[in-house]
Amino acid sequence: MRRRPTAKNAPANYVEPPASVGTDEVEEQYNQRATFYFSEEQLLALEVVMLKLRTEQRLKVGKSEIMRSALDFVLDDYNLNKENCWLVRRLTGRD
Repeated sequence: MRRRPTAKNAPANYVEPPASVGTDEVEEQYNQRATFYFSEEQLLALEVVMLKLRTEQRLKVGKSEIMRSALDFVLDDYNLNKENCWLVRRLTGRD
């Protein structure tokens, strides 16, 4: 079983990706499906975050929107930081 790395400080030359697109923009049409595999714990954590966003932040948000936002963040971070991005550091254990 793979151990989850803990969050650590970003490298000194790390550039923060831009903030996500605001809610004022027109909703895009999402018509592509893909299947990905998650652990039971990950899916439960996603459900908890979704419910907290709905109840504590009063956001109308679904799990797909959360995952699209997370993917956008990871891709923006990779494009800005390449080998210093969060994804590469997490996958290689460099942190």
